[in-house]
Amino acid sequence: MNNIFEKIKIAFIVLLAVSGMEGFAQKSYNMQGFEMILEPLMQQMFSAKKDNERFAANEKFISEMEEALDYDKSFAYKFPKLDKINILTSKDKQFKIFTWAIADDNGTYENYGFIQSKNKVTGEYQTFRLFDKSEQIMDEENQKLDDSSWYGCVYYDLVEQSFDKRTYYVLLGWDGNDLYSRKKIIEPISFKSDGRPVFGQNVFYKDKDRMRYVFEYSTDANFTLKYGLQYYDIVSNQKAKGSKFHKPKPFEKEPAKTEKDKMIFFDLLEPATMGMDDLKLYYVPSGEVVGLKFEGGKWKKIKHNILPRNKSEKNDDYEPNYNIQRTLFPKKTKK
Repeated sequence: MNNIFEKIKIAFIVLLAVSGMEGFAQKSYNMQGFEMILEPLMQQMFSAKKDNERFAANEKFISEMEEALDYDKSFAYKFPKLDKINILTSKDKQFKIFTWAIADDNGTYENYGFIQSKNKVTGEYQTFRLFDKSEQIMDEENQKLDDSSWYGCVYYDLVEQSFDKRTYYVLLGWDGNDLYSRKKIIEPISFKSDGRPVFGQNVFYKDKDRMRYVFEYSTDANFTLKYGLQYYDIVSNQKAKGSKFHKPKPFEKEPAKTEKDKMIFFDLLEPATMGMDDLKLYYVPSGEVVGLKFEGGKWKKIKHNILPRNKSEKNDDYEPNYNIQRTLFPKKTKK
C-alpha cells in the first residue's frame, strides 16, 4: 500500500514538472499535492475493516501530515478534503489544531493530533505532534500537560475570550474511550513564547487546583458539553410586591426572571444506580445543567438555575454542534 502512495506522489511531481509551470507547481504540490496523498489515507484510516490496516494507514497519514505542515503555506491552507479530521483555528491566528481518533477492534479509541502555533519571538509557526498519554496521567483534572503528555481527545469547539488585553482559549473535546464509557473534556490551552502548547490552566473561579474538566459517562447516555447562548432563571429573594387585586403572603417572593447569556454548559452527572459512585460507566445526566460564564479572566459557575433546554433551539438533544459520536464514530451495535 505504501508503494502505491509513493508512486502517486512521484507521478504528481513529474506531471507538474513537465507542465513547465514551476511557480504553480510548487504551490500546488506543497498543499494540494499533499492533500491528494492524505485524503485516501484518511479514508483507509476510518473505513478499513481490519485493525492493522487502519493503524498502518494512520501511521502513514501522520508521516505525510508532518511533512505537509512543515511548509510555510500550510497554516493558511484549509485542507477541505480532510473532512474526517477536526481542524480548529483561533480567530487571532495564534494556533491551528488537528485532531482525530482511530478505533481498534476491541472498541478502544486512540487519539492523535498536531498543533501549529506562532512563535512569539520569530513570528513563524511551529508544528508540534500531540502524543496521547491519558492512560498514564494520574489526577488528570489537576495536571498541566504539553504536546508530549497530552490528554488525548477530538476537539469539536474552540472558545475564545478576552480580558485585560489577553486572549483565553478553551477547547471542548470528545474521547471515545472504550466500549463502556465516553469522555468529554473542557481543556484550557495557552502557549509559551516559542509556541509550545500548554494544556491546562487555572482559569476556574475558586477552584485553584483545577486545570481542566474531564467528564466520564455511560455509552448509553446523551451528555451535553457545549458553548452557546443559554437561558437561566435568577431567583429573587425580595418579598413579593402586592397590588390592589392581590395581597401577597409573608413568605411569597418576587417571581424568578429569565435571563440569557453565552456560556459553557453541561449536564450534571450522577450514577444511574445506587452504590455505583466509583463506576463512571454507569454515570448519566441527572437532569440538572451547570453553566460556566467568563468574567474577569475566570470561568465562574452560574449560581442561578440553568434551564434544561435552550429556548432558542428547538429539539435540543444536548449533543455538541459537531456530533462526532454519531457521525464519525458511531456506537458499535451489540450482537
